[in-house]
Amino acid sequence: MSKPFPGDGVEVPYRADGIAGLSASTIFGTLRTIRQELEQGQDADQKLPQDDELRHVRALESLDDPCPPWSGRAGQTRFWDTFEASLMPRIVGAVHTALERVSNTAGVPITVIGAKGSLEERTEEFREHILSGRPVVSISATGCLRRLFVTGDANAASLSVLVWLPDHPLHAAAVTAESALMSDCTNAHRLLPSGTWIQMLGEPLVPDPEPGYIVLPRSVTGLEKRLRREYQNLIVVDDTSSAIIQAVLSRAVPAAIHFSEGVLNSAIVLVSAGHGMAVRLYSNGGNVTEPWGASKILYKAATGNTPFVEGLVIARDEITARRLGRIVEDETDRLRQPDLTDDLNDLDDRDDRDDEDL
Repeated sequence: MSKPFPGDGVEVPYRADGIAGLSASTIFGTLRTIRQELEQGQDADQKLPQDDELRHVRALESLDDPCPPWSGRAGQTRFWDTFEASLMPRIVGAVHTALERVSNTAGVPITVIGAKGSLEERTEEFREHILSGRPVVSISATGCLRRLFVTGDANAASLSVLVWLPDHPLHAAAVTAESALMSDCTNAHRLLPSGTWIQMLGEPLVPDPEPGYIVLPRSVTGLEKRLRREYQNLIVVDDTSSAIIQAVLSRAVPAAIHFSEGVLNSAIVLVSAGHGMAVRLYSNGGNVTEPWGASKILYKAATGNTPFVEGLVIARDEITARRLGRIVEDETDRLRQPDLTDDLNDLDDRDDRDDEDL
């Protein structure tokens, strides 16, 4: 890993940024390896895990069977079910192995969680480690990893990484099949395809966004009609974290609405703030959150001091964030008034007909 972080993990221990960088680059490399295996097959010289070796032997034994088990459609479904179940253990295992090889400033091995357990169970485990002063890394998948590898769509899934070491601020990384970004409350870095981390200076790579686009989570399509009056091109996705990385942070989409499923899935909050985005929790009085504020929100939620606020607007600039936040606030308040919903929908329809007449 080519890096601008202090320490080498051998003679000089890694800080939280080094641990986050090593974790994110390992995940990025593992996703690339898995994709190559699907496209080209596994390297003949690569040693298989014991379970895979056993499955391979049984598959060879079944070749003489005129009707081998799990053939046809059933076999295809079984392959993808087994493949999906192996992904998080493999990704988390790769990070665990990488971190075992290096030292860190806590002076004790780091626990890596994410291979098993529900989101609630993993959140509680992450919290227990922080409160007891034990270093911990959380790796959590957002979106659908199975869809990512079936379709090749980088917007299908991403990995949310949170790193906590004693006496360090929370560090966050977000990884897709095409890129990896990380940040704490003061520094932000991006992983280049060459494997080199570069430090970002808080400015987006693309200076001029295209104002007609917006990223919208599929779960809030009730806002779609209102938003189409302001944005001609709605990018409706299942995983907004990956779409924000691909479209907002890396390209020219100006803003996104983001709903997460909890703090472990929300590294994108700190990553976006650290990379110069205006992050606005629109249930928080319209305040734009600076990187230190985003870090504080995640830390308080991770330790259980405050509930995690899931409604976010992430934009390329503060004016766009506030404007979009007001639209979402107004529309959300309206949808929460069931007695008025039908009347307001009728009013919307009349407004649309008036617009057509004009």
